[in-house]
Formats: sequence, C-alpha cells, structure tokens
Amino acid sequence: MMGVNWKYIVYHILFWVVIMLAFAVSEWGYRQSLKEAIIFELLFLPSRLVAVYVNWFILIPKILYRNKILNYFAVLVLVIALASIAHRYFVLYWGYPNYFPQWVDVTQDKVYDLPRLVQNALIIVSPVAFTTGFKLFFNWFRQRKETEMLKEEKRQAELKFLKSQINPHFLFNTLNSVYGLALERSKKTPGLILKLSDILSYTLYESGMGEVALVKEIQLIKDIISLEKERFGKRLDISFIVEGDPKKMQIPPLLLIPLVENAFKHGIHNEVKKGWINISLSAQENVLRFHISNSVPSDSENKDKDGLGLMNIKRRLELLYEKRHHLEIEKKEDTFTVRMEINLNP
Repeated sequence: MMGVNWKYIVYHILFWVVIMLAFAVSEWGYRQSLKEAIIFELLFLPSRLVAVYVNWFILIPKILYRNKILNYFAVLVLVIALASIAHRYFVLYWGYPNYFPQWVDVTQDKVYDLPRLVQNALIIVSPVAFTTGFKLFFNWFRQRKETEMLKEEKRQAELKFLKSQINPHFLFNTLNSVYGLALERSKKTPGLILKLSDILSYTLYESGMGEVALVKEIQLIKDIISLEKERFGKRLDISFIVEGDPKKMQIPPLLLIPLVENAFKHGIHNEVKKGWINISLSAQENVLRFHISNSVPSDSENKDKDGLGLMNIKRRLELLYEKRHHLEIEKKEDTFTVRMEINLNP
C-alpha cells in the first residue's frame, strides 16, 4: 500500500488558502468586514473544490488529453452548472440562514434564479480556469523535459557508438604500422611498441571521458606521426604546426584523430612514390582551427569516397557543436584538404 503523499496535500492546502484569501480581499470592498468577506468565500469553497478536482482528476486526463476538446468543454460546462445549482441550494438552505440571515427572503429567493446561477458559475469557474492552465503548463513542461532527456540520451548513445567506431579502426591502423616495422626487424620496433602502449592507454582510458585537454590530443597526433614516419621513412614528408595556446582548451577525445588517420590511409599508404601531409592547428580565443591536407596517389581508388573516418567526424560535430562548427572538405586531382573550425564556447 502506498503511503500518503503529505507534501502533495500540503501544496494543495496552501493553494486553497492563497486562493480564498485573494478572493476574500477582493470581496472585502463589498462587505462590512474582512471576516464577513472570508465567510462569504468559504461558502463557495465546497462547490469550487468539487468543480476543480472533477476537472483535474477526471475531465482533463480522461477527455481533454484524448483530444476530445468539444466533449471536454461540454462536460465542463455541465459540471460548472451543476456546481452552481448545488451551491445555490447550499447557501439558501444552510449558509445564509446561519451566517447572513439578513440576506434571506423566502418570498423572493429562488434556487433557479438564472442571474444568480450565472454569477455563481463565474465565481466557481475562476479557480477551475486557473488550475486548468497550471496543469496544462506543468504537463507540457514535464513532457518537454522528458523529450529533452530522451533526445540527450539518444545523442549520448550515438556519440558513444561513433566513438566505439573510432577505437578499433584507429587501433587496427596503428598496429598495422608497428607490424610493418616488426617484419622489417627494425631496431626501432621496441621503442615504437612503447609509444604504441601510450597510444593504447589514451584510447582505452582518456577516450571514455567527455572532454580531454587539447594538449593530450596534440601529443597523440605527434605519437602517431612518429610511428608513421618510422614506417614510411623517406617516402613521407610531413609537417605539424601548432599555433596559439592549446593548454587552456578542452575537446572531446579522438576528435581530430580520424582526420589524421584519413590523411595517412588515403594519402600515403597506397603511395609508391613520395607523399606529403601538412597539418596545422590554431587555438586562439576559444576557437579551434584544424587544417590538414595530403597528397593523393595518381592511381588512388578512393578519390571520391569520404570513408568511415570523415563520416564519423561529420556526425560527431553535428551532435557536439551543432551551430558552432564549420567543416570544409576539398577534393582535387592530386590533393585532399579538410578545414575544420570549432567555437568551443557554449
């Protein structure tokens, strides 16, 4: 059995206290004293309670929320009318004789006095209208909040999925680089394996965080460049320039890596002659600019394909920086260029 929600009950009691006092103060100008005005309003309390809670617990959830608007208003008018008639009986046969006997005139007062019934209905409908508006607003706000939560959960799930695509793809390419050196029995292989362990540590631990220091992502790029330079030797001409102050910036982990991977995969791996990659990063005034361009082999089969990495980063940028980023991809016969700009201020 569920316990009584006393907090909910207290809120309702406070609501009615405020409503009755507000109406009493308004009525005070027509009565001889505040006490008389309060009693007058208290006589309306039973009919108001019935009308408000019938509307709150029955009409709104059972009829209005099912988009039966005309039926809702028709039933609500009927409820208000019945509450007005019941109030008229109540005050004529109990309320006025006990508290306002001077108002009772058995020869004149009738229960079905239309002007009085309309007046009573207007007095009763005031809190009904107020609570209806409040309930509709509260439910709209709650539904909006739930919708936003669902959207955020979906967004986070998609981001996790995109990040999970990067890890195996990135690790596979990195292991391939070290494997190639191992086959050549290079003396540099042990040092590169140690560097690879640092890269693995980053992808396993840092990538699980929402944001990382930009300098860590820069170091990861440098480690990847070191591995690839050892693998391709003189076949690779690469430059990496960092400008500004990246120490103060935070970015999502592995945000830049797909662009670097893409340059190596489509620009160098299939190049039999000499290839080149130029990377520049600028971190100034909360704006991150990342430009990367690479040569394209003349016999490349991927000239017109974006690949997994680029599709991944496009979607991540849309989710993370919807209106605060610019991504430009330029494809030429012998050059592939990506320019990315992100405003990191929310």
